[in-house]
Amino acid sequence: MRIVWRYLLLILALPVILIAQEEGGQDAAPAVIPGAAKARLAQLLPDPSEVGAARGGEPKFYSSDLYQYSDGGADVYLDYGLVAMVHQEYKSPSTDFTLDIYNLGTPANAFGIYAAESSPDYHFLPIGAEGYGTNEILNFLQDEFYVKLSAFSDKEKTALLLERFALAVSRRIGPSTSMPAFLSLFPSQALASHSCRYVKKAPLGHEFLAPAILASYTLGEKHTTLVISKAADAAGAGTKVGKLQEYFGRSGKTIPLPGLAPTAFSGSNQFEGQAVFFAAGSYAILCLNPPPQAESFLKTVKDRIEEKGAGLSF
Repeated sequence: MRIVWRYLLLILALPVILIAQEEGGQDAAPAVIPGAAKARLAQLLPDPSEVGAARGGEPKFYSSDLYQYSDGGADVYLDYGLVAMVHQEYKSPSTDFTLDIYNLGTPANAFGIYAAESSPDYHFLPIGAEGYGTNEILNFLQDEFYVKLSAFSDKEKTALLLERFALAVSRRIGPSTSMPAFLSLFPSQALASHSCRYVKKAPLGHEFLAPAILASYTLGEKHTTLVISKAADAAGAGTKVGKLQEYFGRSGKTIPLPGLAPTAFSGSNQFEGQAVFFAAGSYAILCLNPPPQAESFLKTVKDRIEEKGAGLSF
């Protein structure tokens, strides 16, 4: 009987044991970071003479084990292709600084996480390709890197100190300060400032639209969302449009719009409201809450994609 009870207790405890072993194994085996990526991140850390602050200990590097540093926010960085990140603390007599530099592998991925964490009403700064900040933080985007700085001082305001820090890192990254080329696919007229996004997984909840770039437009009284989804080729773009037609047909209704494109449709349902969607080359375009005379606006989008879309990737 005693043996039976021991057996039952072992069964009940097994899930806890396995979880503990898994967590312990993760702690004991940090992620392997490519040597070149680690060296590059180390090179981006400013010397104390550049920023007027001494390093507070050795830098710490993370990759797939980022949860050890940022338990609640690691997944989104991993979704955007995190290669590695470095965490370094600095200290001056009056201020403590924290510097985190994320290598996301490509400028598109870095822009994706940067845009996901920013908001159009932030105070934007001309650092790197673009940055934003307050008196306590300064984050910026440059090439495949997303840089996050924070500072604490009970004696002085830190905004200028953070800017000096950010400029030191930016110089080490290099001279390129361009935003991703795919943003040129968005017509600039009526484009809402700082509204562009890059979504790798399930844009608007639709996995088949991934990957996609999104932007907001204010056209008259309409607040329009434009989605440009990338496919491997024209056939793939047609497949995406077909899935949109199926979705709106199942949840609402669709009608053809042959004047815009051979595969253009207008759709509506109770979830997204009105929509127009069509294919242009290897791109599928979805316009939610389209403005009056939507075909004129979307022909501009179509022309821009045909002019600039070849060779772009995201």
